[in-house]
Amino acid sequence: MFFKYLLTALLTLVGTLVADIADHFKPCLNKNAHHSMRNIDFIYMINLDERPDRFEDCSNRLNPFGVYPYRFSAVNGWKLSLEVINDVGLKYAPWIGSGLMGTYYYLDEDQTIQHAHEPIQKIGRTYFGHCVSRGAIAIVLSHLSVLQDALDSGYETIWVMEDDIEVIRDPRVIPELIDKLDALVGKGNWDILFTDRDIRKRNGEYNPCYWAANRPNFTPWNPSIFAQRYAVSPDFQKIGARWGAHSMILRRSGMEKILHFIKVYRIFFPYDMDYIFPTDMDGDIQLYTVFEAIVSNQVDSTSDNGGPSYSK
Repeated sequence: MFFKYLLTALLTLVGTLVADIADHFKPCLNKNAHHSMRNIDFIYMINLDERPDRFEDCSNRLNPFGVYPYRFSAVNGWKLSLEVINDVGLKYAPWIGSGLMGTYYYLDEDQTIQHAHEPIQKIGRTYFGHCVSRGAIAIVLSHLSVLQDALDSGYETIWVMEDDIEVIRDPRVIPELIDKLDALVGKGNWDILFTDRDIRKRNGEYNPCYWAANRPNFTPWNPSIFAQRYAVSPDFQKIGARWGAHSMILRRSGMEKILHFIKVYRIFFPYDMDYIFPTDMDGDIQLYTVFEAIVSNQVDSTSDNGGPSYSK
């Protein structure tokens, strides 16, 4: 256990010697007091400036229930400079594990950002997970920007949504469910509550996750935890991993764990492949889902992750 925390301390020190990811967070501007509900200090929705239609659609789904999310102007990955991309990713060093396939970005002769794939091995090169797109990098930055704002604002509990949500049942049940989860496991013993059981595939079926991908610079202390899934009550299940970040209730402890992990270990995977990893002296990140979906993902939604579909 001592060596676990010694390694974390050393990595934190190394993280201070490279560019601070927080330098590339976006601020949350023009906030007001109308984006909250009982047990939730603030409600965020991540939305690209180029996609006002998506925010309007999601707002129209939520507003009839008295839920008014704050629109966070998302980081646009297709407008990120190569300098920023290389600042936030994992810069390869000799002590980092090699051999995994990675993706890196570079400028071609026309000064256009391109990407290539190779085994992770070149010292000083910034890598991301294999085929991680600029859009996915920006989504991580958007979520981290929101978490940083929430911590700086002193919030204890927030609701973060992406702009591809579908309301399945009345979201005004969420404050009551938070009360129930607090009573069940203890107010300080959960970090994230997802408002659906799992992400849904295009055919509407759930797509559960039972594993974690390999990171070259981080080895989980208890890899078996990612496969866990068990009921803790008729309302909730405890999980170790899942896909999707479209609707998450986060406690302050969860915000702190995720921010600390990615600031130290850098952006490498899409957000929903990394928020399962954080651990600290109080244990691994504690993830729960509801059994009966409240807010889930739209199964037919288009994405700007792999390319700027808004420009088509």
